Amino acid sequence: MRKIDKNTEPREWITYRQTPGATYQSKPELRSSLLKEQGYICAYCMRRIPAKDGNSNETTRIDHILCREKHENRQLDYRNMVICCPGAIDCEFHCDKSKGNNDVSFNLFDQSFINTLSYSTKDGTIKCEIEQYDTEINEILNLNHSLLKNNRKSTLKGVIQQLQKKGVGRRLK
Repeated sequence: MRKIDKNTEPREWITYRQTPGATYQSKPELRSSLLKEQGYICAYCMRRIPAKDGNSNETTRIDHILCREKHENRQLDYRNMVICCPGAIDCEFHCDKSKGNNDVSFNLFDQSFINTLSYSTKDGTIKCEIEQYDTEINEILNLNHSLLKNNRKSTLKGVIQQLQKKGVGRRLK
C-alpha cells in the first residue's frame, strides 16, 4: 500500500450527491477521478488496474472504506472511496471483494499509517506494526494471498537488483 493523496471530488459527483434522495451509484466521472488520483493502481494490493480476474467482467471496484451498509451517511462521501482491482484470483477473494461489508480502521491517506507497513523480501508478505491493522490486512483484505505475495516478491527483487546495479544498497537481499 501507499499513501493516497485525495484530489478534489469531480464536479459531476458534487452535483449528483447534492441531488435530493441521491444514493450511491458508480458514475464514470467518479471512477475516472479515483483511477487518476491513485495512479491506476489498487488502493490495497497495488495491482495495476484495470485488471481482469478469472471469469469476471469487472476491471475495477469502488470501495467504501467505511462500508455503505453500516455507514449510510458516508455512502456519497468522496473521501470514503478508493478504487480497487476486481479482487478475485482463482476463486479466492482479496481487497474489496474479500472486505465485503466490513470496515477497515487504518487510514490510506495518512503517511504515518503507511510508515507502519513492511514487506518481506524473502516471500513478499506485507506486515503492519500495529496488530489491529495487521489483522485487517490479513483477515479482512486477504492481502497475503499467495499470488499477491509472489507478485510483491518479484517486484521487490527487481527493485533491489536495479539498486544494486547502481551501487545503492549492496547489502540488500
